[in-house]
Amino acid sequence: MHSLLRISLAMAVLVLAISLATTTTLADGGGHLWFYSQDPDTLPGPQPLPNPEDYDPKYVGTDPDPWQTESIVIPPDGDWETPFSIWLACAQFESLDTMLVVSINNAAATGIETIDINGELLDPDDPSQWDTSGVPPGCLAPHGVFNSAEFYGYYEVPVGDLYSPPGSPYAIEIEVEIVLNDGAPEGMKIHFDAYGHTEKEKCIFSPYSHDLTIVPELGTILLAAASFGALGLYALKRRKLPPS
Repeated sequence: MHSLLRISLAMAVLVLAISLATTTTLADGGGHLWFYSQDPDTLPGPQPLPNPEDYDPKYVGTDPDPWQTESIVIPPDGDWETPFSIWLACAQFESLDTMLVVSINNAAATGIETIDINGELLDPDDPSQWDTSGVPPGCLAPHGVFNSAEFYGYYEVPVGDLYSPPGSPYAIEIEVEIVLNDGAPEGMKIHFDAYGHTEKEKCIFSPYSHDLTIVPELGTILLAAASFGALGLYALKRRKLPPS
């Protein structure tokens, strides 16, 4: 009886130790891909890379919107400038044949003319480009964005191999250029996930608490559009004025 109790206690301690070790590994940068709103090469402190949840100034915690909760959320800061960059880094191990998964919602599908990701052109009006099934690709499991009622579809962009520090490259710059049809419609969102595999064919991905969402601000973009419209109207009136 005592032997059985000792064995049970030993097993419980072992399970707890494994759980704690796993938690510590994840917190310190376990086998994950992490998004950043700025170049990780500029981050202070030693490697491995810091957890975006603790570091990135654009990280949002709990939010009612599944597209934004526990995610890096990038709205325009005063001005919506395009193109702009986001970064994807490998926190531990390696990520081979990495795929960037670009998801858009219904509002983005109507408001965007094109999205250029590192030179690859995405067109929401071309249904052949977008998987609208709501079933995530690769080893990504269903989560808030894919389960969302406003989910339109996703597109996969290959971004190559990544390695954890001090490997090279451990981070890549992803350049995003967005061309709008006629200003940003309210609620427009573009979401990024990523996944790959290790040399041992194990899946590696960006955790659903560490992905990235772009949410253009309606007022800012419409204001910019109005400014350009006013300039165009002024130029048109000048052309119509009779010579003095």
